[in-house]
Amino acid sequence: MKGLMELYSKEEIDNLFSETRLINLLMDKYHLIPKKRIMTKNQILVEEGLDNERVFYIKQGIVAFTRNESIFNFEQEGHFIGLETFLFNDIQPYTIVAMEKMEVLLFVKEEILDILMGLQEGWLYLYLLNKAEQQRIQKNCIHLHLKGNDRSRKMLADLAKNFGKVEGEAIVLPKCFSKKIVISYLGLSFNTGKSLIEKLQREDFLLRPEKEKLFRVNKEFC
Repeated sequence: MKGLMELYSKEEIDNLFSETRLINLLMDKYHLIPKKRIMTKNQILVEEGLDNERVFYIKQGIVAFTRNESIFNFEQEGHFIGLETFLFNDIQPYTIVAMEKMEVLLFVKEEILDILMGLQEGWLYLYLLNKAEQQRIQKNCIHLHLKGNDRSRKMLADLAKNFGKVEGEAIVLPKCFSKKIVISYLGLSFNTGKSLIEKLQREDFLLRPEKEKLFRVNKEFC
């Protein structure tokens, strides 16, 4: 794999092996025809501990990754679910649930793997997806070693960077990031999380909510 990676510059890898290019490769060149699905809020895409032979491509919406009912990650449109670390394991290691109404393309995992295994570049796609998953896990571990408010600030800032939209002096999280969802992600009890949010608002790290825009992170802290 190292020798194969050396054939490409980092810029070429970023340009040639994105998930957008992968979905186009599968559908336009190899004519895979996925099933379109509309998922409702709180609908489970795949469930922890069960066999999973499916791969989802998120066209629109956001999902939450949970294990033992605790949220530890999120993903949004433009990304695959099911081709990452647990590539050759059909047992699903975590539950993935829709946070809002969303649109996905549903593939059979075996059909995608048959194509990618036959391509030199296919191994690069799988390697990079695996690497991205490892980086997410490493980031979660780093968060766990931070103390108190620093941990929550870092996690909220990361959410803002990855999912937020700049509106004036704030980076606003989508409304599907409810207070309950965010507090669960921070790993706090509801009462502790509520007190923390109020404290961060007093410190201007979080700006006051506006209607359904609950989490408005001060962009000076991102």
